[in-house]
Amino acid sequence: MKLALLNGNRFNPWHMRVFNLLNPPAEVTAFRAESEIQQYFQERDDGSTQQAIEPIYYDTQAGPLHRRLLYKAQERYLNRAPVIVPFHERLQGYDIIQSWELFTDWTEQALEARRRFNVPLSLMVWDNIPFNMERTPHIRQRKMRAAQEADRFIVHSRRSARVLDIEGVAADKIIHADPGVDTDRFCPGSVTRTALNLPEDAFVILFVGWFLPRKGLDFLLLALRELLHARRPGDAPVHLAMVGSGPGRERVEKLIHRLHLDGHCTFAGSVPYDRMPEWFRASDVFVLPSIATPEWQEQFGMSLIEAMACGVPVISTWSGAIPEIVEDAGVLCQPNDFMSLFDALKLLHESAGLRKERAQQGRELALRRFTLARAAEALSGVYRGLLPG
Repeated sequence: MKLALLNGNRFNPWHMRVFNLLNPPAEVTAFRAESEIQQYFQERDDGSTQQAIEPIYYDTQAGPLHRRLLYKAQERYLNRAPVIVPFHERLQGYDIIQSWELFTDWTEQALEARRRFNVPLSLMVWDNIPFNMERTPHIRQRKMRAAQEADRFIVHSRRSARVLDIEGVAADKIIHADPGVDTDRFCPGSVTRTALNLPEDAFVILFVGWFLPRKGLDFLLLALRELLHARRPGDAPVHLAMVGSGPGRERVEKLIHRLHLDGHCTFAGSVPYDRMPEWFRASDVFVLPSIATPEWQEQFGMSLIEAMACGVPVISTWSGAIPEIVEDAGVLCQPNDFMSLFDALKLLHESAGLRKERAQQGRELALRRFTLARAAEALSGVYRGLLPG
């Protein structure tokens, strides 16, 4: 089976591993655009991805020089979004095309290839906001075409399935398939904190992700400040470890300094994916404090299942798909609310028994729902259903 995988500029080691386990085995070609986001993912690549790469380009990266300069100027000063150079002809000869989201120009190319070459098309849909991203009539028409013409729609949450239903996708085309994590690698274990430049005797809080405002790190810093002020005599020190990079670090550093948290925070930078279990095991609690924006709510949160698989209790928010993913295995609080987050942190900080209970529940949930083998079988079933005969 030859699979053309279109995922824009979001190819990363934690989403790609499942494609190594498909049954029947697949010859996967990743059509990938280079960008700042992709560079961030490459910094975390541990060499486990095995897919061939076919580069695709934005109109700011290819074409006549004068046009590229014009588009770059419009992108910088007029908020113009770059557009990919058409590549649908390169999708001829594949058995299946998988693209991402209804609204992307990658999906527009996939739809054109489906029409011209009769290649079955599957869309992986993370979006969980109805009629989202319809900034122009053209994008709205693209979404409507995708809803009618794509052969399958893979979702990771009930919320995404409901959005597709609202937008007119036939129910028999929608398939729920949970992502997976390597639960043999992401598993409970011990680690020496000093090897990670973390204090051995502290209550360690872990954050993993972008420093973009929507990930809620600003609220976590405010909650950390409140937790420090609420400590009782004899309590262990409290320390926040942040794994991540990308835009936003300067904002975070300024807030840390303003809150006088400099001695309580560690920036780990980008960490190769195969080293992530060490960071989870070194923490007492993992926090994903996502907030909602008009065009985005947390669509899954892979770091949540990685933490749970490692037997680390999780705190997150009532935002997007998070309640579906965490179920009863974590502590959820209000998004955009540092006091609600502080209450959750304080609850787990003061109760080792509750931390142990949530850790065990999280590990059991990961083994029940989020293994790589289970994810690969679900995805394989989708593809088998699209192959002729």
